[in-house]
Amino acid sequence: MILTKASHCQEVIFTDINDRALQMTQANALAAGISNFRTVCSDLFTSVEGTFDIVVANPPYLNDALKRAYRHGGGELGSRLSLAIAHAAKDRLSPGGTLLLYTGSPIIDGRDQLLEAIQEDFAGSDLHWCYEELDPDVFGEELETPAYCRVDRIAAVLLTARNQE
Repeated sequence: MILTKASHCQEVIFTDINDRALQMTQANALAAGISNFRTVCSDLFTSVEGTFDIVVANPPYLNDALKRAYRHGGGELGSRLSLAIAHAAKDRLSPGGTLLLYTGSPIIDGRDQLLEAIQEDFAGSDLHWCYEELDPDVFGEELETPAYCRVDRIAAVLLTARNQE
């Protein structure tokens, strides 16, 4: 996950639960000429204080039988981590701060399960948000696994939320 604090990107914070991923992130940031960053091993952004101007996340969003961290999003259909990120960001965005969450959503009987959960979680908040389906059918082979036996499809989606305070 990428977090920024302060206006004009004075600091970029990369968080992940995987130390190896953070090592690769550091190497990539240095190769790209980025110097105003730090990496933090953290479950979401619990190990980082304050509010953020932008939160960018692309978490795993499948139900992986082996529970591999790079694939398994948690919960029955893999959406738990995406929901946790959206929920945590809701209270950690600075005024005018933005969340960009690229993830997947199971569609069951034509109903977008992630969208319905986001609608419920964001109800009454100060967030102005947009949810769009980017690809209607990703990871179609997952639909053949027992975990997805009642799922019509898995859609790639983008949630953009902005704190209007």
